Amino acid sequence: MNFLYDFPENAAFGRPLPKNKIYEHASPTAKVKDMFVREVKKIVWSYKLSPETVNLPAKGEIQEIQVFTIALKTGTLKHEVLRTIDKVIPSPIFFVIGFEKRIRYVAAYKRQSEADKNKWVVSRYSESNWMPDDTGRVTLPVVLDLGALYHTMLRSIIPLSARKGETFDELVFRTESLKIKEQELVKLEARLKREKQFNRKVEINANIRCLKKEIEGFNH
Repeated sequence: MNFLYDFPENAAFGRPLPKNKIYEHASPTAKVKDMFVREVKKIVWSYKLSPETVNLPAKGEIQEIQVFTIALKTGTLKHEVLRTIDKVIPSPIFFVIGFEKRIRYVAAYKRQSEADKNKWVVSRYSESNWMPDDTGRVTLPVVLDLGALYHTMLRSIIPLSARKGETFDELVFRTESLKIKEQELVKLEARLKREKQFNRKVEINANIRCLKKEIEGFNH
């Protein structure tokens, strides 16, 4: 991804979101609160993409898409922070993360629970690369409804390309599976560095090679 979205002025909301309001509704653990304090400088509810503001009809569960801007104190942001915010907002969120004149987008696929329509299921997060804040901006994708807009915005930051005939849900599931395998690889490589016994090193190396082949397969 090498562009930023030019969100329409009609959709501007521009309302600061105090951390204590998030705490009230999400009841985060002390550990997650500490992440907010250490990592987050400011949260702004920047845009509401809705039928009234972007002239697109709602479709199914996607009645609005929220755009939140988060200014960071450091260049890192734990996904637990974003998950806590997603927990209290009953619609999809597209996060705009800013740090030292750079911007990146982060979002998770968010859908209503099939078991309880009052609850939302949030996938693992995907993120774009960091871009200078003066990177060229493009208008929102030309689509037929808010659901298609949401999927298209997410596709722009999902690390995998859709396979022929693959549905959006299938693409998300494949991306989730890839991220799980990548986490397993990081853990295995850390174990390899700590391991002293030669025979165990050989075994872990073999597992790493197999895992790398599996990860490669997700990209084809």
